[in-house]
Amino acid sequence: MLLLRGAAEVVTPPVTSKPLSGKAMGEVERHPNTDILIENDKIVAVGRDLESLASKVIDVSGKVIVPGFVDPHTHLVWSGSREHELEWKLKGRTYQEILADGGGILRTVKETRNSDFSDLKAESLLRFNNAIKHGSTTIEIKSGYGLERDTEIKQLKVANWLGSLGLAETVVTFMGAHALPEGSERFSYINQIIEMLPDVREFSDFCDVFCEEGAFTDNESRKILEAAKEHDFSLKIHADEFGDTGGGKLAAELGVVSADHLAGSTLETIKELQKAGVIGVLLPGTPFAILSDKFSPARKMIANNLPIALATDCNPNCYTESMQFIQQLAVFRMKMTPAEALVASTINAALAIEKTDRGCIAEGWRADLLICDIPDYRHLTYHFGVNHVETVIIGGKVIDA
Repeated sequence: MLLLRGAAEVVTPPVTSKPLSGKAMGEVERHPNTDILIENDKIVAVGRDLESLASKVIDVSGKVIVPGFVDPHTHLVWSGSREHELEWKLKGRTYQEILADGGGILRTVKETRNSDFSDLKAESLLRFNNAIKHGSTTIEIKSGYGLERDTEIKQLKVANWLGSLGLAETVVTFMGAHALPEGSERFSYINQIIEMLPDVREFSDFCDVFCEEGAFTDNESRKILEAAKEHDFSLKIHADEFGDTGGGKLAAELGVVSADHLAGSTLETIKELQKAGVIGVLLPGTPFAILSDKFSPARKMIANNLPIALATDCNPNCYTESMQFIQQLAVFRMKMTPAEALVASTINAALAIEKTDRGCIAEGWRADLLICDIPDYRHLTYHFGVNHVETVIIGGKVIDA
């Protein structure tokens, strides 16, 4: 047993089995002068002056405790880097132009295909540890830098290996439909993706598709996702990143677990997603990284009761592992409140990857907790550009990442 004694404040979303939306997204519970008792991987009590025979006691006086962050959208497993593309973006080249010239995703595909398994593990572990140090305790990881069977499986195996290390838990997503490989014919490659599905199912829980101009059309995306559903994948979709191009409406039609990006979604699409029970995963690091002012309309989504989560989108184009930074962008660029950003990074993010046992601090919930050296939870977003997490606890264990 582990006892966290005397936190200045324990801050948590309310216990729920459904994602929070509307006004409820902005309401968190704040418990002053509070202890947390943990047994094995579960929280067994939350309250003042708890009595216990815990074998370990951590004095957390003056600290703030929040649930561990859940990052429900990353591309964390890749090889190589693309720092030169930042200079191209500064000169005005768009994401689509860089991709069309063989850069972007396609450059990373080449480097990941050429990376051996041990090198890919080593590069990915560095990013994984960085994410944990900044408070991520559960991390979704996609493939998509292979665009052929063997490298896709290599990425998926690395993502599963990371989850086996006793650090953060991973949720693994197959995303063979990330881009069209160089030299491939569209119809043929879509059939190849569908043929991969039974081979990759043992390594992944979700299937995702990049439904966007320059990637896959809504009809192509529908074909892939419907085939994935037949193989018992849960479904996600990259949708409406650059405009309302049909991905969000397709997400609502198929009833996917989450539709991610949504920077270009119209009010009509937002309402359709809400009605279909889809969670919107917003990725403010992405427009920030491509020097765009077009952030997802979070206030419009909240006003229309669409539950939203936040994620890093960690990838070579949007290179951050920090969910704290993402919350800060959500507040400063999407006008979310600190409470909404915390809810979107904990309980709603957990439900966006079908995890129902984490994201809240309450009796019976998984003991994924962050001890933060701040006077008030709002400092997570108010004081930006630094790491506020002092101690990470995952599954009841103090983690040294």
